[in-house]
Amino acid sequence: MLLGPAPLPPSSCRWPSVPLSAAAAYPLGTVIRGVGVDLTACWRPRVGMVTLALELTTHLLELGAHRYTLFCSRERPAGLKAAPCRAVLSPYRHELVNKLRWLPSVEAEAGLDAVLYPYWPPPPWRRWNAPPVAVEIHDLAFRVRPDEVPWQQRAYMGSLVPPALRRAARVLVPSEATRRDLLEHYPVPGLEERLRVIPEGWSLGRVEPGGLPEGLQPGFLLAVGTIEPRKNYGRLLAAYRLLRARGVAPPLVVVGRPGWAYGRTLADLRAEPGVRVLGHVDDATLRALYQAAAALAFPSLYEGFGLPLLEAMAEGLPAVAGAAGSLPELAGGAALVVEPTDVEAIADGLERVLCDSELRARLSAAGRARAMEFTWDRAAQATARALDEAMLS
Repeated sequence: MLLGPAPLPPSSCRWPSVPLSAAAAYPLGTVIRGVGVDLTACWRPRVGMVTLALELTTHLLELGAHRYTLFCSRERPAGLKAAPCRAVLSPYRHELVNKLRWLPSVEAEAGLDAVLYPYWPPPPWRRWNAPPVAVEIHDLAFRVRPDEVPWQQRAYMGSLVPPALRRAARVLVPSEATRRDLLEHYPVPGLEERLRVIPEGWSLGRVEPGGLPEGLQPGFLLAVGTIEPRKNYGRLLAAYRLLRARGVAPPLVVVGRPGWAYGRTLADLRAEPGVRVLGHVDDATLRALYQAAAALAFPSLYEGFGLPLLEAMAEGLPAVAGAAGSLPELAGGAALVVEPTDVEAIADGLERVLCDSELRARLSAAGRARAMEFTWDRAAQATARALDEAMLS
């Protein structure tokens, strides 16, 4: 077991002092407790739940309400290399090995008062002296829309989520929609009392926008999300063809890495006239794309939160979102919401947002105002409170 940044035993690691701004919020004599954070899956590209785990950890460290130990795979994730806290490094990459073999021992031996699992549920088998946990359940796609999720993920999450819900001291979800899904699909005694809804934030405002990819001009239609069935790219492409037939279709730019079970969708996107597939892009390029686009197309069939919609609203980009999962809740009237299974409805919504200047102005202003309600600072403060509750449970 290696410790970063220097190979010192856990007992000799020096904890950072609590910032005065954070310490001032606590009464004199308050004990600052130790919290572990599982980041062993955060060596992957910074999308989706990786963003949640890293941003939440960064802001928890800035808050300074606890002293932190990061559980990482081989090295600290980018952005946390110099974080003033202890890091315990696993020699493994694979989640199953970390979850079944490595984490059960280190979480029990690190001298902690609680552990936060912001990416995957905790190990299904934990030692008797393991500290209480707070676990993030981002969405229930594997239960709500099982046909669109690989069988391996259904098996993995189906095995780990039930014991996590029974044993976790606090269960964190990013939306009321996910909260409802959990209570409907898992009628676990006492779960409702342990659930905490903690919305995500957006962080691209800290990133200086870069340049647009070569050959791309402002005014395009933007779609952001992993290429997988529930992102609904097949119907989006059909709606885009309708827009082209109506003569109101700017170029469609797709940002997202290939996921799973997308069949011919990726090939169809690449072959369609007017469509450009960029794959995964860095944050500077992504922010430039949000700022230069004419509208966001996000007709997803299911989301636990919907970070691309929030990021678009923060940039004042008018958006068309699917009326499913958490998206209507997140939009809060600041995006045009359409039935995601209706190709005509998607096309009509996109045409309105592209062509109605009054609607565009209203959605742009409302989106910026709505996005201001979602910050990682607020998420970190609420998570810190949930961790305190977990320690006292």
